Amino acid sequence: MSDEKRDTKDIPADVTPGPEAADPVQAELAELREKAAKADEYLELARRTKADFLNYQDRVRRDKADWSRQTLEGFIRELLPALDGLALAKFEDPKLVEAIRVVEKEFLRILAKTDVLPIETAGKPFDPAFHEAVAVEPGGTQLLEVRRGWRIGDRILRPAAVRIVKPGGGPPP
Repeated sequence: MSDEKRDTKDIPADVTPGPEAADPVQAELAELREKAAKADEYLELARRTKADFLNYQDRVRRDKADWSRQTLEGFIRELLPALDGLALAKFEDPKLVEAIRVVEKEFLRILAKTDVLPIETAGKPFDPAFHEAVAVEPGGTQLLEVRRGWRIGDRILRPAAVRIVKPGGGPPP
């Protein structure tokens, strides 16, 4: 059956059949018009149902992707304090320090595979989209990282906590 809507206006409404078949032809013609209208109604309903189903599928795909992203981001946010602890760990034994650094590098490698990367602060100007200022100090014009920031793709998981070192000292006006 064609997807195009039937045009029932081509069927004349005032067909004048011969005297012997007037009633049966008119009845059959009316029945055909009614069936064509009903078929058009069902066709339109099928088209709307198909469109609704396609929209539903798109919505489910988006919801699934959002749920996966939110789950991953939540897990990584929970993991970051442990990774911070590895970076801050101070030990006397050089072998233990080396072992901790190997574990930290492995964590960073795994995170990089999922597009989770640290936010660069060294040599960068302060950007409130990526950095959270926790102190302003006199000195040069640089950022000193207090806590590493993280991003996943273009999204910020946690801004880098930085001390802003300003020339001449003191906070900006």
